[in-house]
Amino acid sequence: MEMNPDREKDFDKAPELPTFHEAGDRNVVNLAHKSAMIVEAFPDRIPNARELEDMTRAFGIDLVTIALTKILASVSPNKYFLDRVDRVYRDLRLGNDISGKFIPKEERAELCIIESVDPLTPGVKWGSHVELWRSWGRRAGLTTDVIQTERKNSLRANAEIIRRELALQPHDRRIIATVGQGGAEFRLLLEQLLKTAPHELAGIQMWVNVAGLIRGGSGIHVRRSNFLDRKMLEVSTRLRGWPASMPHQLSHLNPRLRMEPELQGLPFVCVSMVGFPSVADVPAGLKGSYLGMASRGPNDGLATVHESILRPGYIVPVPGMSHRAEPEKLGPWFQAVLSAFAFDRENSPTLAL
Repeated sequence: MEMNPDREKDFDKAPELPTFHEAGDRNVVNLAHKSAMIVEAFPDRIPNARELEDMTRAFGIDLVTIALTKILASVSPNKYFLDRVDRVYRDLRLGNDISGKFIPKEERAELCIIESVDPLTPGVKWGSHVELWRSWGRRAGLTTDVIQTERKNSLRANAEIIRRELALQPHDRRIIATVGQGGAEFRLLLEQLLKTAPHELAGIQMWVNVAGLIRGGSGIHVRRSNFLDRKMLEVSTRLRGWPASMPHQLSHLNPRLRMEPELQGLPFVCVSMVGFPSVADVPAGLKGSYLGMASRGPNDGLATVHESILRPGYIVPVPGMSHRAEPEKLGPWFQAVLSAFAFDRENSPTLAL
């Protein structure tokens, strides 16, 4: 399926946005009805960051979140990918087995999970998501592997570990999966390899990035601009086992992450799985940053939508999920993405991404 990387950059013609009365009405039915008028204003692309911010300030984050979810399900080519994922998701909910168990193990794609963690979750073990994600991969009919990185490392140091491990264990049907900090590390690695050694990307078929800090996280520095706030942040990160420099490494203030990712020419598919929570869905530890970013548009409590997505690539909104990628919310959608991709690759080459 051919991607058009320039589609989302065509902002010359600003759409005519609707005018709403009763802006404070948050009844779900009314929000769904009103959102349809926003969806009609974006028939062939998703809103850019400025448009999302303007709409959110005018209409409220609840309405814009619903509208953006519908836009993602209606614009090409994202629509076709989401259609397939949604069909698999429904099959999984009905208990249907689409694991590809009849495909010989040596011919199956490999899910390669990179260790990481949500940077602002206290007490969580580095790589604690790995075994659960491996079980989702096996249910999708994939073999699995893990790349072990180090919590104390810089982003670039972990990127070099990932590069070394991929070279040591080549695979011709590999799916990379990242979460949180791992998304930033893999982004930096890809930008380097695309310029210096693109042959090292051979064998990678898809990158699934969950709640990834591709362009840093705004929530890390929300309302922490003065000296006292910065010192409090430094102490809290040390108590959580993080080096004091880590928040800056992962924030949108990091000049390397702030730049638009230079990923044109990737020989594989990118999928961004982004949390679309409401304030009621966000954990207590992320509510402050979620509300602090609410005027900028839909966010997962740590990063806005445009800070979390890969372009060109597909975007899968996960209802109710925050940046902590809660397993009960992520699991069915993650498995659906893997299953849809693996099933299409093995059984319907014409549907391959």
